[in-house]
Amino acid sequence: MALDSFQVDWNTDVLQSFFQDSTERQVVPDSPTKHFFSWHERSFRGRRRHIGDRFKYLFFSSLNLPDEEEWMFERPMGKGSFGAVALFSKINERQERTDAFVLKVTEANPEQFVPAQSKKSHLTHEAAIMAQTNELDSDVLVRLRQYRVDQNYCRYYTEFCEFGTLESLRLRYKAWNKYFPELFLWHVFHCLAKGYLDFVRARWRSLRNLDFGEQVDGQYLLHNDIKTENIFLATNPSRDEDTVWYPKPKIGDFGLATTTNAGEINRNHAKAMQAGTPCWQPPEQRISQMNDYRHYYFHEDVHPDLKRTVGLDRRFHRIRQEANIWAIGAVMWNLVTLDEIEVLSDKVNRILSGGTAAARAFDGKNIMKRPDPVIEQRYSPKLWDLVCECLRMKPGDRPPPSRLLSEIEIGMRDCMEREQAEYQRTGDLAPLLVAFEQNQINDLPDGGANFRKNLDFWSYFAEHLLWTPRQWGPLCPPDAPRHMNFEADGLPSPLRRRQEHEWEEALKQRDRKRTAQDAGEPLPINQSPTQSEAVQNQENPRRFSNASDREQQPRKRTRFA
Repeated sequence: MALDSFQVDWNTDVLQSFFQDSTERQVVPDSPTKHFFSWHERSFRGRRRHIGDRFKYLFFSSLNLPDEEEWMFERPMGKGSFGAVALFSKINERQERTDAFVLKVTEANPEQFVPAQSKKSHLTHEAAIMAQTNELDSDVLVRLRQYRVDQNYCRYYTEFCEFGTLESLRLRYKAWNKYFPELFLWHVFHCLAKGYLDFVRARWRSLRNLDFGEQVDGQYLLHNDIKTENIFLATNPSRDEDTVWYPKPKIGDFGLATTTNAGEINRNHAKAMQAGTPCWQPPEQRISQMNDYRHYYFHEDVHPDLKRTVGLDRRFHRIRQEANIWAIGAVMWNLVTLDEIEVLSDKVNRILSGGTAAARAFDGKNIMKRPDPVIEQRYSPKLWDLVCECLRMKPGDRPPPSRLLSEIEIGMRDCMEREQAEYQRTGDLAPLLVAFEQNQINDLPDGGANFRKNLDFWSYFAEHLLWTPRQWGPLCPPDAPRHMNFEADGLPSPLRRRQEHEWEEALKQRDRKRTAQDAGEPLPINQSPTQSEAVQNQENPRRFSNASDREQQPRKRTRFA
């Protein structure tokens, strides 16, 4: 099966063999890749997991593609409880990347396979769902290019989004004490709302045994893990030569997604729908927090046939498709405030549990109300109000997808008109730009926002540094501590020492830059000018003239293009 011709056989798949002898693909002796093979960590239950086996499998297994010899293992990209991820690329004779895909491997868990008529199925829920998202031909959903399975691992060949995750970009902006431009926030909001509208409009096939593969009226998708870590930044197809655009956000990682409908009373209720990262869950899934019988907000979503039997039990309300909207609102809140998601999560839990000041002040609808003064001063009320509407407690109070998308497009257009007027007044495009390419943010000064950043934040930031391509060079925020903890999650000692060495080099580069700036000297060799210096005297930004233009960043001629 050729890459990009992925289709699902709705009966079953077949086992395949991928493992190569280690002599067929050799690790370069000084390559850090081999050190990933010895990675161990503890799960949240205290069990020892050999993450290294997954990376070893990624490196040594064959791709089983017709043009196998043209693909090269480029680098590991991440790991988690799901498995491990690596980048594979095609490189031409000029050492330019001509194509790439991300290979995610997860351990073959029988619970993840869909039912089938045969004795054993080899098609996972994730592959079956992504086959259907592929059919939507959406430009805001990560595409599955291939799927295969063997005895031990499931393999997902997915679209490569070259600018990383929204979470990595958020961490960098917080580390640099910088807020995002409002126009960029509207752009992200617009893409996420388009993705949700795709979810709503699709006709989803059932993954149950009785009606497997059939399109069921009223069937809808619950992603169950929408968060900044699972939103990927891809090249905007509207990008022209010598023009910088905002990257295209795409919703990915459908490993916890499921399809359901209101009639599945034995399956579609909160007790059975306990999936996802707890701090990103919508209120209706947080049944462990619903301890006060006086504070229950979801009784309207209990199926009539269950009300007579469950009584005061708070675990049997239906999880509606608006759970996706709450997660989108949480992502936008995270980007607007740059607070950690636990701040929002803790407030939700205090309201749900009752007996707290937050519960007593809750009006029954709006979890978030007025923003902090700095947010109120920086961003338009319309942006904040729409985010808060997505974060309302009851699913029925959240905005329907079509109206949400329409309101976002109005807000984006109004924001663009304000920014155009401001550019006409100042001639400066720098406030609109986003440093999303490589380590471009290294060239920016501290933004002055003075965000609170504790040791946990810097440990999390250090963890993300591990997956930054080495050719991008060192990355060092202006106020980052000189000592960084690279010992999290059982990182193998050779990789830890490499990270510590690279951090020392980053600190030296930061010190040299500060010394040169204090002395009024030119920037060190190979040090790029800041964006504000690079965009002086540039042409006017374009107005949004059609739907595709609404997702564009205004034109500028720049060395970063």
